[in-house]
Amino acid sequence: MDVRVLTVHGSSDPVIPVGDASEFAKIIPNHKLIIIEGADHSYTNHQDELASVVVNRIKEALVHFSNDV
Repeated sequence: MDVRVLTVHGSSDPVIPVGDASEFAKIIPNHKLIIIEGADHSYTNHQDELASVVVNRIKEALVHFSNDV
């Protein structure tokens, strides 16, 4: 089974360092990491950008899925 993983991480996250996300990206197969510049752990002031990233990724997955069917 082809599993795809998306991680969205804020560059200014004080709880989980952005470097941790980069390390996970190296070891998780079929992984895409998107860093939102300036975003903190709660994506304060970056909610629209977070939503856009997630919705676009879902759309990409649906297109890929429909082409495989």
